Amino acid sequence: MLENAVSDENSVLIHPQEQAAKIRMEEERKKLNEKIEQDIQEQLALLKQIEEEKARLEADFLKIQMQSCLEEANKKKEEEQGQLVQSHNLPSMEQQDQMEHETVSETRSPREDSHLQTVRNFQQRLLQQNR
Repeated sequence: MLENAVSDENSVLIHPQEQAAKIRMEEERKKLNEKIEQDIQEQLALLKQIEEEKARLEADFLKIQMQSCLEEANKKKEEEQGQLVQSHNLPSMEQQDQMEHETVSETRSPREDSHLQTVRNFQQRLLQQNR
């Protein structure tokens, strides 16, 4: 009976080495959990930085895209205006060449030559102003 009482007592009491090992394991677990929590916080901070950078890059991309569209629209508008001016006021290069060939073959008076030269000069000035 005395032996049973002693064995019952021993089962309740933990050996000091076991208790020390249990304490060490608990401390290691706490340190590991703290390290994991610290890593999580660092990763969240990095993720936030990445998301901010992504938002900034997307905004820059949209800004550049809009500028590009505006530039294209302005270029088209200028081209259309140039074509309208050319079609109403100025003959095309082919038409000018054809006119020159036809006029060379024809005989003209000096007054006509002077008038044609004045018209060509005026056309050239208009072209330069439109550019």
